[in-house]
Amino acid sequence: MYEVTLSIPFATHYEGSTMIENPIIMPEQFRLNHPAIDMQHEVLFALYNELKISQENQEQAFELGDIFLGLNGYVATHLLFEEELMRAFHYPQVADHLEGHRRLTERVTLLHNRFKQVKDLQEKQRIAQDVAQFLWDWLVQHIAEIDRQLVKFLNEQPVSA
Repeated sequence: MYEVTLSIPFATHYEGSTMIENPIIMPEQFRLNHPAIDMQHEVLFALYNELKISQENQEQAFELGDIFLGLNGYVATHLLFEEELMRAFHYPQVADHLEGHRRLTERVTLLHNRFKQVKDLQEKQRIAQDVAQFLWDWLVQHIAEIDRQLVKFLNEQPVSA
């Protein structure tokens, strides 16, 4: 068995947050029956939710810049956790999985840098839409296919005492 330490650099239940009023529930089809990974995926869905809310109601949402900071930090935390699991259990598809992580990190960083350079609010909103769509597509594809394979492998490993 392995121990899980989770650090969340973004307050997902911050007082006054729209996440408390409109919490996102990760759709059941994305649950992988690995408590630590599922919990981390829930945070990613919550960040996606905040992006969507920020586009619909700026007064009730976190600032887009704060959401980007949270997304950058949490993506790094989550991916590192998965990568450590893959290495610890000698996951045979580690190279392909890491490539998917690299693409996500690269894209989020690129969009965040573009966001920081733009001063026009409408353009910032368009970038936030791009990020939300990219994040949704990535979550759907990565969790449903790639992470599901990883969790299947992890669950097949013998539990050591």
